[in-house]
Amino acid sequence: MLKTNAMKIHCITWKEERWSADKETLESINKMINKDKVKKRTLLSILNPESILLFFIYILGFIYHGVVSLVKWLVKKLKRNK
Repeated sequence: MLKTNAMKIHCITWKEERWSADKETLESINKMINKDKVKKRTLLSILNPESILLFFIYILGFIYHGVVSLVKWLVKKLKRNK
């Protein structure tokens, strides 16, 4: 007797349904959706937190570099006068 191994194949399908509407209907649907949605505008949503952080880092770097340059200049002036 000849013995064969049968392979089981499973096929999974789905039904794809596409809906279409004209432009006026889509606008009215969007108005209904947006009417119920509450939009919160906070200060952080208006301003980018990353840019604010970079701004403060640049300010701190500018102040630090200015103070170091001023100290170096004063040290050089005092050494020259002695």
